[in-house]
Amino acid sequence: MDKIQSCLASNMKRYRKQLNFSQEKLAEEAKASANYIAMIENGRYFPSLPMLRQIATALNVDPLDLFDKGGFEFQNLENLRSEVIESVLQSVNAVFDKVE
Repeated sequence: MDKIQSCLASNMKRYRKQLNFSQEKLAEEAKASANYIAMIENGRYFPSLPMLRQIATALNVDPLDLFDKGGFEFQNLENLRSEVIESVLQSVNAVFDKVE
């Protein structure tokens, strides 16, 4: 999967989850099959321009937002941030468990 597909897949998934849409719900709203949506999100297919517009409309975003690299990088940064916080909390809890 190249960077463009990776960015599209990541942003599509992020916007879909923000709306609490399943792949099936997004597919229904975009008039596509759930399998097709899954293949796009997994980087196996690249949608046509008309389908890209339908997906963007279903997600209530501009089609160009699906290619916003900033959101892709930010999401990766947020994932890293969450992992670091979780790791620190586990370490702190382990210390307190030993003190008790």
